[in-house]
Amino acid sequence: MDNQLKIHIRNLFREYGYSKRMGLSAGNETLPHYFLHRRFLSDQDLLIIFNTKRCRYNCHFCNLPSKSRNKLIPTNSILAQFEYVVNELKHSLSVINRITLSNEGSVLDTKTFPHDALITIIECTTELRNVRRLVFETQMEFVTSKYICELNNANPRAQIDILAGFETVDINIRNEILGKRESIESFLHGLDELAQTSASLTAYVLFKPSPFMTDDDAKVEAKKSIDFLLKKCNEKQIPLTIRLNPMYAAENTVWAKQAFSCKDYLAPRLSDVLEVAEHTRARGVQIYIGLSTEGLEDPRGTYRTRDDFSPKLLKLAINFNKG
Repeated sequence: MDNQLKIHIRNLFREYGYSKRMGLSAGNETLPHYFLHRRFLSDQDLLIIFNTKRCRYNCHFCNLPSKSRNKLIPTNSILAQFEYVVNELKHSLSVINRITLSNEGSVLDTKTFPHDALITIIECTTELRNVRRLVFETQMEFVTSKYICELNNANPRAQIDILAGFETVDINIRNEILGKRESIESFLHGLDELAQTSASLTAYVLFKPSPFMTDDDAKVEAKKSIDFLLKKCNEKQIPLTIRLNPMYAAENTVWAKQAFSCKDYLAPRLSDVLEVAEHTRARGVQIYIGLSTEGLEDPRGTYRTRDDFSPKLLKLAINFNKG
């Protein structure tokens, strides 16, 4: 099937397609949850969220596993999802220079995303002649230098970037509030593996990860988490990009229930997020503001509920992301 896919992709090459609304689950195992051709910073990025076995963890703040299945989706079905996206976006393939692969969990976890499926997909990306960056969303515990090298060998032309959730450096918030199923030690072990390769890291940092934080506390905590990541990546000579995500309350999560039971809870202010992002960029750090709530939010728990929010402020954040 890999050769058929390569031939198919080679014959396609052109411009835009459609995508479903983010947050919906694919009803068929041969269809992805979501895909989108988007402008990401200076890149033309193809984001694909594959429909695979759900993430093995169930963190308190995340409702993404509920979209996926309990069983392993076979390699042929996952390749069919990729082929479906290629068909739908056949007119934009010639301009795409970056591909982001996700499965609402860890694409490097072979117990949810088969190894053969991922390698075949990466081999197929060699037919997209402008692609120069491949982004893999995963927990750091599944990062091994061996797997990264295999991915590199499957498409030697492309730079590998690992997209991983760090969330916060505060151990109490990680364990008690977020229910984060990956320790800081495990994250750092993944960094050690990454340091043995030429891959880069993009790390999610949550802005106001605890519903019990004040606005000022949120700014201080975000800067501490960013400083920690910078220090560790500089020590290991790993290129780092920060994605600063204003925390939102995902429907029916433990985190949302905690937030709405707290009389003093307020969602993050987008103006505060922008302030920290500007401060970080001024230090020469690559940073991007995550404005999406992934279609899973409780509308009471997003930055749009705060009194500082306005279309003008949102435009400022969007323009910040454009550099």
